Amino acid sequence: MAREVERGLGSCRRTGQSGRLLLAATVSMLVFAMPGPAWGAAADAHGRFGPVLFALAVLVVAAKLGGLLAGRLGQPSVLGELLVGIGLGNLLPLAFGQRGVAFFQSEPTLLVLAEIGVLILLFDVGLEADLRALIRVGWSSLAVALTGILAPLLLGWGAASWLMPNAPTLAHVFVGATLSATSVGITARVLKDLGVAQTREGQIILGAAVIDDILGLVVLAVVSGAATAAPAGGSGLSILGIGGIVVRAVLFLGIIVGLGHKLSEPIVRMAARTGQHGILLVFGLALCFSLAFAAELVGLADIIGAFAAGLMLDPYGEGIRSPNEEATLSELMHPLSSLFVPLFFVLMGIQVHLGSLLDRGVLGLGAALIVCALAGKLACAFVVGGRWVDRLAVGIGMIPRGEVGLIFAGIGSGLTVQAQPILSQGVFSAVVLMVLVTTLLAPVGLRWVFRRAG
Repeated sequence: MAREVERGLGSCRRTGQSGRLLLAATVSMLVFAMPGPAWGAAADAHGRFGPVLFALAVLVVAAKLGGLLAGRLGQPSVLGELLVGIGLGNLLPLAFGQRGVAFFQSEPTLLVLAEIGVLILLFDVGLEADLRALIRVGWSSLAVALTGILAPLLLGWGAASWLMPNAPTLAHVFVGATLSATSVGITARVLKDLGVAQTREGQIILGAAVIDDILGLVVLAVVSGAATAAPAGGSGLSILGIGGIVVRAVLFLGIIVGLGHKLSEPIVRMAARTGQHGILLVFGLALCFSLAFAAELVGLADIIGAFAAGLMLDPYGEGIRSPNEEATLSELMHPLSSLFVPLFFVLMGIQVHLGSLLDRGVLGLGAALIVCALAGKLACAFVVGGRWVDRLAVGIGMIPRGEVGLIFAGIGSGLTVQAQPILSQGVFSAVVLMVLVTTLLAPVGLRWVFRRAG
C-alpha cells in the first residue's frame, strides 16, 4: 500500500498541485472507507463522534475540490460537487463493499448537517431576491414563470404516469414537481459572467426565476402536504386539502414579506447597538431556523421558512448590513455556506446508484425527463412579451434545475406513501440525471445565444 501511495505521489509531482490535492483527498477517503476498528468504534456510544467528524472533513474537502474543478471548466460548482458524490457512492463499494458508503448515506448527524446546508442555501437565495425587480419586468416575467412552472410539471407528470404506471399518483406529481423550479443561482451567475444581467432578457429571466422559485415552493408544499396527509392506500390528493395547503403557503410567505418591511430595519439597528462583530449573522440564522420551524408547524416544508426569512430581512436584495460591519449578511454567511451547502450536494450524489441507470426503464425515464425539462422551459419563449427581446435566450435561461431540483428530489426520496419512498432509488437516479444535463446545458446555451446576438 505504501509503495502504491508513493508511486501516486510521484505521478502527482509531475502533474502539479491540483493532482496532489486530489490524491490527498482520495487517499483520505480510501482510508476512511477501509474496514477496520474505526467502524466498530462508530457503533459504540463513546466512539461515534470521531468517525462523523472525519466523514465530514472528507466529504467537504472532496466536494470543494469537485466544485473547484467544475469552476475551472466553466461549469457551476454544484455540478462538480454532485459528480464527486456520485463517484464516491459508486466507486467505494466496488473496493470495500457497502459498509463504508452506507455510513455516508444513513448517518443521522451528516443528514442533519446537510439539511442545515439546504436551509442556509434557501435563506441566501431569499436575501438575494429583489422583489422590486419583479415589478419592473412586469407581466412578461409572470407569464414566463407561470409557463415555466406549469409546462414542465404537466409534462413530467404525464411522462411519469406513462412510464411508471404502478407507482402512486403522488410519485407522478412529485416527479413533475422536480422539473418545475429554475435555479436562480446558476442562471444569475452565468448572466453576470456574460455581462448581460441588466439587459431586458436578463431581467426577465431573473425575475421569472425568482417567481419560479416561489411558485415551485408552493408546489412542493402542496405535494409534500398531500404525501404527509395521505391515508393508507390513498393518494391524499383532495381539492380541499390542496386548497388549504396553497392558502397556508401564500399567507405564510405574504405575511413574512409584509413583516419584512416593518421589522428588517429595527433588527439591523438592534444588531448595531450590541457593538458585537457578526451579531447580524446570529440574528439572521436564528430567524432562518425559527421560520423554518414555523413553516413545519403550519404544515409546510422547512425550506419555505428559510426562503421567507431571507425575503423578510432583505426584500429588495440590496445587501443588508449592520452600520458597524463592512460585510453584508450574505457575505458573513459565506464561510458557513462553503461548509454546509457542498455537503448536501455531495450526499445527494452518494445516493445515486449508477447501476440503476443500466436498467432500461430507469434510463428511459431519465431520457424522458430530460426531454420534458427542456421542452417545458423552452415553452417560456412563446409567452415573452415586448419587442426586441430574444425569446430563445429567455427560454434557455429558464432551463437549469441545479440545486432546486436536487432539493426537491431529496425531499421526495425522504417522504413515504404506503411505507414506500415517493421517489424510489431508480427514479431518484433518473431525476439526478435530468438535473445534471440541464445544469450542464444551460450555461453553454446562454453563452451561445448571447454571443450569437453580439
